[in-house]
Amino acid sequence: MNGEENNIHPAFFAFVEKALASEFEGGPVELIKVASRADFVHPHTGHYFTFRLPFSGKCVDWELLFDPENPARPPDFLCVEDINCDPEIYCQTVQFWDSGQSDCLIELLHQLKQIYKIYQVSQIMTFSKSAEIYQSLVNAGVTEENIEACYLPEERKFNFLIKLNTSNEGLPKAKDLGSSLFYAGLLYSLGMDGKILTHSLIISPYLGHILGSFLEQLHLTFSASQTVDVNVLHEFNATLDRVLNKIRQKHRRGREIVSALLGLYPSNVVFYDEDLYSQVTLLFKWDNARYVAHLESLELEGETKLCLFAIDCPVKTSKDENVPYTETETVTLMHKPSSPGFSKHLYKTLSSKIRLFINRAKKHVSST
Repeated sequence: MNGEENNIHPAFFAFVEKALASEFEGGPVELIKVASRADFVHPHTGHYFTFRLPFSGKCVDWELLFDPENPARPPDFLCVEDINCDPEIYCQTVQFWDSGQSDCLIELLHQLKQIYKIYQVSQIMTFSKSAEIYQSLVNAGVTEENIEACYLPEERKFNFLIKLNTSNEGLPKAKDLGSSLFYAGLLYSLGMDGKILTHSLIISPYLGHILGSFLEQLHLTFSASQTVDVNVLHEFNATLDRVLNKIRQKHRRGREIVSALLGLYPSNVVFYDEDLYSQVTLLFKWDNARYVAHLESLELEGETKLCLFAIDCPVKTSKDENVPYTETETVTLMHKPSSPGFSKHLYKTLSSKIRLFINRAKKHVSST
């Protein structure tokens, strides 16, 4: 909240806090100013708020004016860009307001974003080239709901942010990220002649997290695009869907491997990635020595990276430091995790690998 939270009037703190914790497509919501009727805002008196909302690759500031003497009353609002907002729109926008609901401010901010969107479409349609591009997208099947378009007069350009149709079904969660918004869009900046100036991929933090190493591949794929063409959108959407299907398969495979290891070695599993199920670590003890097996799912189906550490078998490095004797290899699991014989196959494979590793670690230490 940029240090402004101490200035918020207690009657509105819950509204504001929940609104800032919510997620909007295209970027975060920010509270950039808290004020009051007085020239200087005192702690816990602020009831004039300026929110910054993401829109089509830029930000829009809205001022909301609450009445501290009547907190249940819906706020007045004003767009800093001074767009037209007649009394009828105001009445339609605040008719849902219910101060007993903590998410009523979130709903209001969404309504304000929609008001701005309608205004910007009217601006876009006054220019022949941008109107042509907008209409061609709609005619090709892109819904108006999935298009954010705006005119930037100072820069003499247009922005088009087009939401991609993707599904988060079957994808891993991201508990520690604190974000669950699933969003991907293609942002184009166009000159007044309709030619592309810049273009970029806009994704939510959650989607970026689960894409991981695939994200760079997607950026490279989109960087080849030179036109705002619905075929390009469909091709990129198909590419993203293929990547997400790979992630779904990897996630499902990792979850089944972790489940099998928890069943085989319940007291030896010391860590596993609860979000992506891509990593699991086991600790074993033989003859009072400790050995660690770390498994990491790779992109190719059936392949798992296996790192083995002999903690109590030190090896001297060139810097005269002692580090555990270590081996790393790629293991191919011949059985699919969902098959009936997978647990038996996994146990046989891992036990054999660990047993041979321990023998090599002991021989290596005894020979040095």
